[in-house]
Amino acid sequence: MFRGLRGLACVRARNFAAHFNGTSNMNTQSNRVANQQADSGNTQAEAAQYALLRRLAPVIRHNMAGSLQPIAMVAGMLERRLQKPETAPEALLKNARDIVALSKEAAASCMSLMGWFAPKEDPLVAASKGVAECLDMIATELSFRSFSITNNTSQAEGEISLTALRNVFTAAVIALTDATATPHEIVVEAESSDGTVSIRVSLKKTNAPASLPGSKPYRRIEWRDVQALAGTLVRLSHTEDEVVMAFPSATQNAPQDVSMAGQA
Repeated sequence: MFRGLRGLACVRARNFAAHFNGTSNMNTQSNRVANQQADSGNTQAEAAQYALLRRLAPVIRHNMAGSLQPIAMVAGMLERRLQKPETAPEALLKNARDIVALSKEAAASCMSLMGWFAPKEDPLVAASKGVAECLDMIATELSFRSFSITNNTSQAEGEISLTALRNVFTAAVIALTDATATPHEIVVEAESSDGTVSIRVSLKKTNAPASLPGSKPYRRIEWRDVQALAGTLVRLSHTEDEVVMAFPSATQNAPQDVSMAGQA
């Protein structure tokens, strides 16, 4: 009888061990699948951000060069004055001070532009101000493609993530315009409610002449790119001629950095 009880105990122990190992293996497999999905999302977000930055690189380079040009002009003026012995010291001092002031402005401008590539932090920004900055970055390219912009967000309230705007909003506008070859007016509107700032971008047909073929962009921005950048932080819906984005505002928890939204 004792041997029978011991045998029964051994069988139960083996069954428990098999069940435990099976559960452990299932958990390990589930974790592995979750990690693979997270890695895939990260890769998609990184690819989307790279494509967006390649599209923005020409205007970022132009803006950096433009912020440095006034320094070169004042420096050239100072050099010419130094070559004249009758130049008043006050004029030289003024040029030197101008160079210092312009250098500070150029440094601040370049640091802000570098934030598109690698933001050190994710500040909150007024929705209207952030939208205007993003539209300024793509206005030239869009005008070359016969798109005009109407920005109706000047009265928008609420502060939202600057990084989210730079990535998701800018990519959404480009994706919307990349999907059509005919001239349109881009209308941007925003409204705030329940701790969310909703931004609507819609296309309206115009009679503007079609643009001449220009240089081919790096590649088109697809909606899957925009969704990868939006991640779970920004709610996104779109049709053929409209996209609506819902950004969490400062009234909720502070937004996180979505420069790699797939990681957030």
